[in-house]
Amino acid sequence: MKYLFFVLFFTFSFLSNAQDTLTIMSYNILNYPISNATKADTLKPIIKAVKPDIFLITELTSSSGATTILNDALNVDGVSYYQKATYQNGPDTDNMLYYNSDKLTLKSQHEIPTVLRNISEYVLYVNNGLLTPTSDTIFIHCYMAHLKASNTPADSIQRNQEAVTFKNYLDSKPQPIENIFFGGDFNLYTSAEAAYNTILNGGTILLKDPINTPGEWHNDYNLRHVHTQSTRTSSIGDGGSWGGMDDRFDFIFVGEDVMNGSKQITYVPNSYLAYGNDGNRYNKAVNGSPINTAVPSNIADALFYMSDHLPIVMKVYHSGTIGIKEASNTSNWSGYFYDNEFKFTTTKNEKYLSFELYDLVGRKVLAETLQNSRTLNLNLSSFSNGLYFMKVNNGSSQKTFRIVCH
Repeated sequence: MKYLFFVLFFTFSFLSNAQDTLTIMSYNILNYPISNATKADTLKPIIKAVKPDIFLITELTSSSGATTILNDALNVDGVSYYQKATYQNGPDTDNMLYYNSDKLTLKSQHEIPTVLRNISEYVLYVNNGLLTPTSDTIFIHCYMAHLKASNTPADSIQRNQEAVTFKNYLDSKPQPIENIFFGGDFNLYTSAEAAYNTILNGGTILLKDPINTPGEWHNDYNLRHVHTQSTRTSSIGDGGSWGGMDDRFDFIFVGEDVMNGSKQITYVPNSYLAYGNDGNRYNKAVNGSPINTAVPSNIADALFYMSDHLPIVMKVYHSGTIGIKEASNTSNWSGYFYDNEFKFTTTKNEKYLSFELYDLVGRKVLAETLQNSRTLNLNLSSFSNGLYFMKVNNGSSQKTFRIVCH
């Protein structure tokens, strides 16, 4: 019985230290607080339902509004861990970052001027008690934008100019820039717009649309499940647009490393969504008929009154120094999962390395060895979707890598 307890305890400890999940939310909050100064109470149930660790907003209109959201929508009902960035009053409306300070720390922030509004940069790092002075810090680069609205050729050209400004800024920064999340209201009507291509492919840093859903989003019934605007079918007097859900204006784009997990932050498959869109909202309100099956009725009502946009929500795994005590020479080992392969390298030849793959319940599902070599590529395409842990051991030290098969 003691042996069984030890095995269960080890498995639990191994898994609890091996990964954590971060929830990221991007939201156009509709000229808050000018549109309605009491809407922090409307936002509160949305926050309680989503529990974002990183919360990016646009269409903020004052510093006092930023503080009210922190105090009345986030740090409420026993929650006290949210902090915010410093408010920057730029041209037109502004952006803001809120973050879970139990999990994250804000390292820096910067404003990127564009033709109309600033794009805001927020650099966070993961609070990991297992990190040592020789461990790599996990940085997360968050950006929030609100590109030019309206559907004329001139508007589309300006959106692309703003996207070019952003990608030029990324290229000007010391490389590499890891774990990019580029959220906001992009006002894109179709993936054929130059701005969409610039965001994904412009410059030297490529970004990805996590759900890879290009198309003519405007008024396309077949793409109704990705629409984010409008939550209303008629005006409710707060300046928001109406007409029902028929546009995909809101996105979170991510770096390639987020999709393949090579920088310790990995997209959780199928977690990206337009929060509150159940696929039955085409030209309908978020809280209208038929009954919304994606969220409870009180959340559908809150989304309706809070903004004419739906928030975008996605989740990522992060990993740090994992498992039982690891010797400093494991810093020479690197591994990541991409294109169905676990790719491992070390800076020096290893006489012997063992590789053991464990599933979420602690079962060893694969074993392999490496002798007198520096690289190993393991094809894992036969494994079911899910989270796995690859333990690498040379007899005196070990390191564990998190793998998300999808």
